[in-house]
Amino acid sequence: MPFDVRQLHEQINRYAQAYQTTRCHREDRLAQLCAPLRDGFAHADALLETCRAATRIPGLRWASALFDAGEPINRQFPFGQEPDRYALVAADGSQILPDRHKPFVFAYVQVGCAGLVYGESRHPLVEQLRRVKRSQLIEESALFDERTGELKPPAEIVNLRDLMEIELMAQACRMARDADLQPVLVADGSLVPFALLTSRNLAYDAERLLNPLKAALSVIRDCGAWVCGYIDRPNSNSIARTCALAGLSPDAVTERTLREREREVAGVFDRHLLERELAPAHRTALFDPRWEVNAPQYLGEHAVRACYVNFGEPGRPIIARIEAPQWCAGAIGALCAVLHRHARLGGGYPLILKAAHEEAVVRQEDQHEIEQAIEQALLASGILAQASFKQEAKDRA
Repeated sequence: MPFDVRQLHEQINRYAQAYQTTRCHREDRLAQLCAPLRDGFAHADALLETCRAATRIPGLRWASALFDAGEPINRQFPFGQEPDRYALVAADGSQILPDRHKPFVFAYVQVGCAGLVYGESRHPLVEQLRRVKRSQLIEESALFDERTGELKPPAEIVNLRDLMEIELMAQACRMARDADLQPVLVADGSLVPFALLTSRNLAYDAERLLNPLKAALSVIRDCGAWVCGYIDRPNSNSIARTCALAGLSPDAVTERTLREREREVAGVFDRHLLERELAPAHRTALFDPRWEVNAPQYLGEHAVRACYVNFGEPGRPIIARIEAPQWCAGAIGALCAVLHRHARLGGGYPLILKAAHEEAVVRQEDQHEIEQAIEQALLASGILAQASFKQEAKDRA
């Protein structure tokens, strides 16, 4: 039966009305929330003390932006200078998720990277990096939860991909350093796998995720590299939550007052504030995002600092979030300059990340080829795999 969008007419109108109401509420709140980001804000030190008080409430983790790196919340910084000679490397990944209705269950992860060398023409490292890939085929026995008998959540595969990306960057970093080039590395998304940002048991996650991540970051640090994660169209509200505490004294900070202030920023993202306040070709002050994994007993010396950048033009802001290990904070200006160049080349999204995606992506025809190869290998072993009746019905339709 053909689709008729007219059947959704009433629902779409309700959606538009709700969106308009939410947007009006957000605009009303932005005028007040933006005040701490402006140069004339005279209470940056007082706000920092209030935020520190929020971090000391027993039994509560205040997850917002803590501007304790020596750069006040109301300062903006122009981008730095690109180095004259360096290797720019970006990594990305993709995956095939398991499907229990297929004739056989498997998962596949592939990561690749792209690189450019500045300061030299036709450097052999560029082509060498294109050939550097990692992949992993995950067999059926590793995909099912032994306790429930159900497939493990897709996040398990995504976490593996994230880890393989950072390990691939460490490998590429060594190659750039061996070529006597300054490595500049960019990950698509956060440097820290999402599972570690939301984990309720970091001690359990240490062996499978945290320790390998720290090992890769140590390699990158020891190579003297500059590394960051690039988050496009970020949906964090960490700065908004910090701004909501303006005017609250440290003595008045309780769990109740924090929850009240947090409710006031519902639906407001940091980019909504910064589209108004952050000048083009500038970044915000560095801040601690207050993740639990940033604590000394977890990431330790690799704890992440973050800032926002505006890669747009007057009247057309492009707000992105940059995250880097604290040992790389001194290079944040140069990293912003490098990414600014590539954002312009890529029409708002860094061209080097687009190139890494092309190297890493698993296309539909690739998936079909992998499935055929597995099917042939099973047949050679005397196994005839059969799809579920549901899948066969879909295939016939």
